Amino acid sequence: MPHFIAILAVYTILSASALSILPDNLINTIDKGGIAVLPNFLSPSQVSRLRADASNLYRDGCFTVDALAGYGAKAGARDKSKFDPSKDRAVLPAYIPSQKKNGPFVSGTLGDVDGRRQLTSTVAALRSDLAKSLGRPGLDTPDGGDNHELSFTRFGPGAMLARHVDEHHEEVKGRAGWSRPTRRSISWLIYLNEEDWDPTLDGGHLRTYERKVSSAYSVGSRDGDLQLGWLVPTTNDPKERPVFLDGRRGGISGKCALYIDSDDGGRKVYLTKEFDSDPYLHLTSDYFVQNLLIKDHELGTRFHYVEQPKSKLTEYLGVDVGEQIKDVAPLGGTLVVFDSVALPHEVMPTLTRERWAASGWFHEEQQPCCRQILL
Repeated sequence: MPHFIAILAVYTILSASALSILPDNLINTIDKGGIAVLPNFLSPSQVSRLRADASNLYRDGCFTVDALAGYGAKAGARDKSKFDPSKDRAVLPAYIPSQKKNGPFVSGTLGDVDGRRQLTSTVAALRSDLAKSLGRPGLDTPDGGDNHELSFTRFGPGAMLARHVDEHHEEVKGRAGWSRPTRRSISWLIYLNEEDWDPTLDGGHLRTYERKVSSAYSVGSRDGDLQLGWLVPTTNDPKERPVFLDGRRGGISGKCALYIDSDDGGRKVYLTKEFDSDPYLHLTSDYFVQNLLIKDHELGTRFHYVEQPKSKLTEYLGVDVGEQIKDVAPLGGTLVVFDSVALPHEVMPTLTRERWAASGWFHEEQQPCCRQILL
């Protein structure tokens, strides 16, 4: 059975040697943990064509409702018989990992095949550009059917997504974290809304939680170790420092330690002694890491998770004061790109209209599973 990646290769008509798609300032924004926003990435005619295709395929029943949006979660919890799928999030995927088969997005018989092929070629060129510009060559060397997630998405009136990050360290996900050969590295989406979309009246913003001080170092991962948190700046050390989790100490999965980059970026500076991922990385909080894991009190007070595990304790302790809100209006043709690990975000409710987009994630290889796993 052909994989989506093979189809993607057939569709790719733009050379990786083409001129850079994103300017240097946006590449630096992604690299340092912010959100890159490029208006008019697609022309109004391209947006209209793709939206018409997505809308027609939705009306024909080709989309799948995932009930992950805020509307679906709340309606299903109250009374499943009252759930209205038209008000939730629906997707038209290119590949369905759970079934290990191609999805309707890459069908050669459904809808505007040529329009989707052109979009796929454009996105493939973006992927090659980011692989080179960000120094992440793994983005451009896919080796499986689900290394690039791509879909049309539709948010019905009232749909939203709560705050989250798109990828987590393997140890935070438990054993399931080692079950996939790849992980999400870069998140992207292109809005396909009508030209008269009014952000004030129609809603649907992408709300991001950027750092007030831009990271002094590249975010996301270091030698395969994914980022878990931040050390906020101080008067004596004005650098915002990403904190990474080494979850393979001694070659054993589950033996962990936190570290930062040295000032010159050439070595790892460990903040903690070894600890077990379970229970220390589950049902924990900034306060726990600050006071129990990081032995240096001054450094400990600077630590904050990228995204704290959800619990009553973290709700009580409040938000990270090192964050600031940045909203992106879902205007047709706008491209947004950000690191999948480092940037918390949410989708604000759409109000009365359908919110359309093409979206996905570029993958990189995940760390191989250790030969020994801590039980």
